[in-house]
Amino acid sequence: MINRDKLLGMAAAHPVAMRTAMYKVISNSQDSPEVQLQAMAMALVATCNALKVDVKELLNTVELMAADLDGPFSSTFRALEAYADNEIGRRL
Repeated sequence: MINRDKLLGMAAAHPVAMRTAMYKVISNSQDSPEVQLQAMAMALVATCNALKVDVKELLNTVELMAADLDGPFSSTFRALEAYADNEIGRRL
């Protein structure tokens, strides 16, 4: 049985592990930007459907996590946005 609290919890992984996984998601695909973005979204939707997780609820949770990651002592989320802009945005 799937633990919903763990899937939607605010502390799914240590921040360093989370950051590493986030960079892998962006850097592993080198498709055109529109394909890469839509493929990441489709993979998320497919995974949420398989695990019976409301994708909108998950997105709300990770938006809150992003705010926590970007507290006064961390720039993880901003760094990931810059990385995505450089890796994907430069190919637009």
